[in-house]
Formats: sequence, structure tokens, C-alpha cells
Amino acid sequence: MLLATIITLIGVSVALFVMSFFMNDKMADLEGQIDQLQITSMQETYQMKKKIKILEEELLSDTMSDDILK
Repeated sequence: MLLATIITLIGVSVALFVMSFFMNDKMADLEGQIDQLQITSMQETYQMKKKIKILEEELLSDTMSDDILK
């Protein structure tokens, strides 16, 4: 009886071990989605900073031209 239990447990553990190689890794999928979200966020932040810099330069040039006209 004890030998049958041990053999069954070993068989189940080997089967689960083999199945683990074929299972889809949910954590890897989640990490990939998080990485993609971070990249998208960084790109959007860069674009916004670039647009703000352009707007600031335009405002500065407008202010300087107003000062010159006075």
C-alpha cells in the first residue's frame, strides 16, 4: 500500500512537471503588457514635453517681440 502511494505521487509529480512546460505563462504575458504600457507612457510623456517646449518658445518669442515694440 505504501509503495503504491509513493509510485502514484511520483507519477503525478512527473506529469505535473511535464505539463508545466506546455502551460501558458500568465506572468510573462502580464509582464509583457506592463512593459508595453510603460513604453507607451514614456513615449507620450516625451511627446508632451516636446510640445510644451515648443509652446514655451513661441510664448517667449511673442513676449520678446511685444517688449521690442514697446
